[in-house]
Amino acid sequence: MIALAIALSACGKPSQQYATDKADGVYFTVPLGWTKISTLAINSAEAKSTAAGAADRLAAVHWQVAYTLAKSFKAEQVLSLKTPEKPVIYVRVRSLLPDEINSVSYNTLRNLVVPITTWASGTDPTAPALTIHDDFEVVEKGGRGIFTQFTFKSSDGVDQTIDQAALMSNDHSTMYIMIARCSATCFTKYQKEIAKIVQSFTVRGPK
Repeated sequence: MIALAIALSACGKPSQQYATDKADGVYFTVPLGWTKISTLAINSAEAKSTAAGAADRLAAVHWQVAYTLAKSFKAEQVLSLKTPEKPVIYVRVRSLLPDEINSVSYNTLRNLVVPITTWASGTDPTAPALTIHDDFEVVEKGGRGIFTQFTFKSSDGVDQTIDQAALMSNDHSTMYIMIARCSATCFTKYQKEIAKIVQSFTVRGPK
């Protein structure tokens, strides 16, 4: 069962929103004041996609939720690569499809949002400017994967910075993703707040 609770600080006053997918053992915290975009809203937006395999991937979703400092941000924008002016945090948990279970690698996880490995290789002359700030393995109780922080020139002409944590469950049946993004300028402004949210992302796995 999915629940959202308020975490209380030591003085008894609410300081954070606590988001959890209990069935999959996933949780993270977000400061109060961030606006939630629900699983239902994101599912409804994703259902409109006509991309190949989109319906199958949506059917495999266990939970997805987003939080943002933008007051009027829409679910459709969560799924878009257009650069947001305020930070957006997006978390998605879904089953891997049968053809993915034995084929997902760390490079697959790196390339979930944009083809980082191709862009970084220098083999694509149309690739936008890309800077990889950090890239390291993440090992959690419920799975392991890759954390990557990078900045690229988005199609809207704005430098966009992304923090991306992507993990596979230990049995390779489930994928856990957290994406934090906004313009490079915005990211610098909210860096400490974003980092705290990303660092709170925890994958315990089902009990």
